[in-house]
Amino acid sequence: MQGQSRTRRAQSGGGGGDALPQARVAGATGIAGRVGLVLVVLVVLLAALGCPARAHASAAPPSADSSSSRWESPAALSRAAEEFVRSHLPAEAAADHVRLHAGRVAARFPACAPQRLLALPFGDPSPYGAQTVQLRCEGPRMWSVYLQVSVDWPQQVVVAAHAISPGHTLRPSDLQVLQRDRAGLPPGALQSESQADGRVLRFGVAAGQSITESMLSGPRLIHYGQAVSLIAEGDGVRLVALGIALQDGSQGQTVLVRNAQSGKVVSGVVDAHGNVVAALFR
Repeated sequence: MQGQSRTRRAQSGGGGGDALPQARVAGATGIAGRVGLVLVVLVVLLAALGCPARAHASAAPPSADSSSSRWESPAALSRAAEEFVRSHLPAEAAADHVRLHAGRVAARFPACAPQRLLALPFGDPSPYGAQTVQLRCEGPRMWSVYLQVSVDWPQQVVVAAHAISPGHTLRPSDLQVLQRDRAGLPPGALQSESQADGRVLRFGVAAGQSITESMLSGPRLIHYGQAVSLIAEGDGVRLVALGIALQDGSQGQTVLVRNAQSGKVVSGVVDAHGNVVAALFR
């Protein structure tokens, strides 16, 4: 009897041992369910407040639909810089074939409000060469970017067809007309052969070198050994004598002349008529 009683108590105790873990599992499941419900509620509240669910999550890239409205178009920024440079070119550029090219905008910038995007010059740009333009947005978010704009402005220019020594009188066979970028031309570059034909080079030039106004003097009006009128002026007196030129000369140049009668050598300035005018000494 006592053995049977122990057996029943052991069986009864074994059944109670199985019930306790099951109760604990059920309790844990209930707690997990309640925690999960709380987390869901928190996520919903955060989403309603506009807060990200994870503080360290990276922002998603803008969709194709939102990109056009949230970000400035790189092509539009380049066009804005080009239009600014074109509007500040000299008036004669309107009749010429001037090409502009702005650098590519690599970064993205927030969309600028209408009439809030300003284009400004940077530095002291030459109207004929490359320029830097500052594009500045003043709202709703402020930013600025600098773009390089190249200016390709071809111009007809006269160059030397071959190497020419100083003192040479230019002829059409010495000259050539080419198209070159205006930004690289020296000041006073000639654009027509007629501007140089018959004039004298003051300096030697290399083949292909641009001919400028400062390189030239007028056509030679007198030549070595030529008989010229030697005019002496001063104090209201004007004397004219025959002279022999000892140098070639153009208008405005000072040359040496020998007085044919006295043999005296004097210096004078060649005038527009090929005469040599000297000061009258007493």
